[in-house]
Amino acid sequence: MALTITPLPAALGATVTGLDLSSGISNELVDSLHHAWYEHLVLFFPEAHLTLDQHIALGETFGRLAATTTGDEDYRGQPTLGQSGEVLVLDASTPQGRANAWHTDVTFAKTPPNGSLLAMQICPPTGGDTLWSNQYKAYDALAPAMKELIDGLDAMHGRPGLTGLNPHPMVKIHPVTGRKALFVNRGWTTSIVDMSQTESIGLLASLFNHAEKPEFNTRWHWTPGDAALWDNRCTMHYAVNDYEEAPRILHRVTIYDR
Repeated sequence: MALTITPLPAALGATVTGLDLSSGISNELVDSLHHAWYEHLVLFFPEAHLTLDQHIALGETFGRLAATTTGDEDYRGQPTLGQSGEVLVLDASTPQGRANAWHTDVTFAKTPPNGSLLAMQICPPTGGDTLWSNQYKAYDALAPAMKELIDGLDAMHGRPGLTGLNPHPMVKIHPVTGRKALFVNRGWTTSIVDMSQTESIGLLASLFNHAEKPEFNTRWHWTPGDAALWDNRCTMHYAVNDYEEAPRILHRVTIYDR
């Protein structure tokens, strides 16, 4: 079965079918996936059923893998798998296993990851969808005066006592596409550098509300074995916490520059 990439009828995202990793990953496959990733921002692999080794190998074609870990656990106390702890286990039954807010992964780090590859292991019978938001479109839709205001400003990301705290430009230029993306998120962005607390809170609230607008989004309804690969530099995501006590377990590798 040939590899087929089908854009979704949404602001971002495409499905990838015909993926066969049984005989390895060819250069042609890598080129096709990279091109699609930069174009569509999120790639969905329905019922891919990646093995642990395949998950790691596919992630490594996009960069260096690392989890936000200390020993065998990340900052939320989630376990990891893989020889180097590069596969993070996200279990909704654990105290910190749900991220019920829009966020971009690990922006509290000095160098946030380029992307993530998430594989569904156990999904609830209903609910538990994930939304992604196109932050190229969010930036493009800003009023010219707002673009002028935030271009060149930095915002702080992180939660003292839980994570590191680091500044990042509020407008991020993608190193490959050269496009500008809005780079603030409700989950980790806490203040704007060199701006009063009152002004900072007001401006960030306005930008969060704008960035989360439905017209910038796509929504994925998981089935067991699905995988999703997204570009962390120009998207946000939201794992919807609407499945009560039903089990929801995923494996994630996080992708950094080599």
